[in-house]
Amino acid sequence: MFNAPMQIDSSRRVPFALPLAVASCAAVFPLFAAVAPQEGTKDGTGAAKPAAPAVTPAAAQETKPADTASDVEAALRKSVINIKVRQEARDPSTPWKRESPQEFGGSGVVIAPGKVLTNAHVVEQASEILLETNQTSLPIQAELVGIDKTRDLALLSTTDEAFIAAHPPIPVLDGLPKEGSRVVVMGYPLGGEQLSTTSGVISRIEWSDIGMTGEPGMRVQVDAAINFGNSGGPAFVDGKVAGLAFSGMDNSMADNIAYLLATEEVRRFLDEIGQGKVDGNTVIGIETQTLENPALRTKLGASADVSGVVVIDQKGGPLQAWDILTKINGFSIDNKGQITIEGDRKVAMDCAVGRFVPTAEKNTITVEYVREGKVATAEIPAFTRATRTIGSYPDGNYPYLVYGPLVFSPLHMDLLRSTGGWMFFGESPIAQFITDERPSGGKQVVAVASPLLSHPVGRGYEVNPGQSVKSVNGKTFANFAEFVQLLNDLKDEYVVFEFNERGIERLVFKRAEIEAATEKIMDSNGIRRQCSKDVQGIWTKE
Repeated sequence: MFNAPMQIDSSRRVPFALPLAVASCAAVFPLFAAVAPQEGTKDGTGAAKPAAPAVTPAAAQETKPADTASDVEAALRKSVINIKVRQEARDPSTPWKRESPQEFGGSGVVIAPGKVLTNAHVVEQASEILLETNQTSLPIQAELVGIDKTRDLALLSTTDEAFIAAHPPIPVLDGLPKEGSRVVVMGYPLGGEQLSTTSGVISRIEWSDIGMTGEPGMRVQVDAAINFGNSGGPAFVDGKVAGLAFSGMDNSMADNIAYLLATEEVRRFLDEIGQGKVDGNTVIGIETQTLENPALRTKLGASADVSGVVVIDQKGGPLQAWDILTKINGFSIDNKGQITIEGDRKVAMDCAVGRFVPTAEKNTITVEYVREGKVATAEIPAFTRATRTIGSYPDGNYPYLVYGPLVFSPLHMDLLRSTGGWMFFGESPIAQFITDERPSGGKQVVAVASPLLSHPVGRGYEVNPGQSVKSVNGKTFANFAEFVQLLNDLKDEYVVFEFNERGIERLVFKRAEIEAATEKIMDSNGIRRQCSKDVQGIWTKE
């Protein structure tokens, strides 16, 4: 991201599982509907299944001259899907268990035989996914093929022959729709059981926040009425899928402003599924500021014919602070940090990178810049957020280790959000990893995931979820696996945990006592396994 660090908890969005009764307090909300909360009753990077075949959206079919708009819409309605989800989510602070089941609803659209496209926030951590339409007498079971929280996209699959025959795929628009085009939005929002159809126009297209944690991508704004439950529902232009509904502006702030994920995001997502790994859009990790202020331009010696943005930071170089970035991936940058695409459409310059797909032959972005009055070019390594230090686990299978009254986990985005980010005020080193989106190289931050579990061995101590471990008995580690190995091999009489944040107390235990207490603590808290499956091969003391 270029212009600002990623926001951990945007005030414009509500959590995807927030009760609907209070959802209107947020300015921008995901269009996700809770159907009936029930009382009492995958690889963490978001990678697709390795064997997933490439998914090719349906080709456009010629429309017969006699077809009316109503005929076309009637045909489209057959392939808009009502998605019912049973979710047993995990709380980052109790990663060993699933929460009580809840049922949610959303929408989707068939884009290839047996393949349904929807939003990630509709099916995230789902234990069961059912597909329903007027053409199905009974709900059809679906499987999650791939999910990308950074684009808020998910792909479902079913092999049910009757479903495939009754729900023909709808072609996906190639490119961006034109502003002013009539758009028809379909889905299953609150207020009824049947398919809902609303219409409006394409109002605006821009590169802006689309991901569940604020990652940027191509977004289409429409003025059609879209409500909770429309999430994942298609928006059609001229009989093709022109976008996928995913969020909207609160009516207390503006009327009829809703957002679609552009189909170019869909196509990149489907391509990645076909390759067996969902990475998300490309980034290069440059932070910049605009070059509009006269004093700033004078200081940098920027003549009237120089336009671009000023580099604040680019971790790892070769750009330096005060460089004027003038071109990126072949696009000229204006003084507001925008580029021009497709003739006259202005978008944020992030777009020039986000649209770039690295290959074995070309995995760098060419930039042009001015430093001390001299023009130069450089190649910036391109990467994705999938391998950043603070990762994501869309399936909710959070790694963990229970050690006495302590629960440890690699710091991830869900855990970070659940803490409120208090660590930033404690001089925590994790702040650098929030703004540094470069590949981690295997580096992870190990954090306390839960409040101290009750047992006399922990008397007098307190911990805060999110505090990060600096060392164990003075020994450091690079990642969670090394941390688990270090504890597993420990033979010292005492175990001493030191933490990175300012003012956080050290924890000292007798090793024999804390390890002996672990089994009783697990029994008291209903913990079946001392550690997650990913480190069971390392932890041998269980």
